[in-house]
Amino acid sequence: MSEELENINFSQSTEEAAGDSKPKRGRPPVPRPAGSTSSQAADKPAENKVVKLLDKNPVGMTLPEMAGGPRQLKRIKTLRPQLAEAIRAGLIMPVSQRAGHTVYRLVRHIVNR
Repeated sequence: MSEELENINFSQSTEEAAGDSKPKRGRPPVPRPAGSTSSQAADKPAENKVVKLLDKNPVGMTLPEMAGGPRQLKRIKTLRPQLAEAIRAGLIMPVSQRAGHTVYRLVRHIVNR
């Protein structure tokens, strides 16, 4: 019996058992193709979130409404530069003031009337 105990390597058996049965924690890595960041950005035109939001509601929305509420500061900060870009491109225009916020409307819906 003492010979059997000497032949068993406890450190290998516990590591193998723990490694096989226990799932790894965290999110698995996302496979990305090589050179995906610069080549895809050049091929595909940028989609404007502000235009998409106003397309769903062409009557007009304020910036806090587009972000999903007046306290969504992080979303408002990300939408503000896109809003300025859409105004420069002539896709949307400011129409009126409501509750201290500017209401923006899609230009193509105003032109079609």
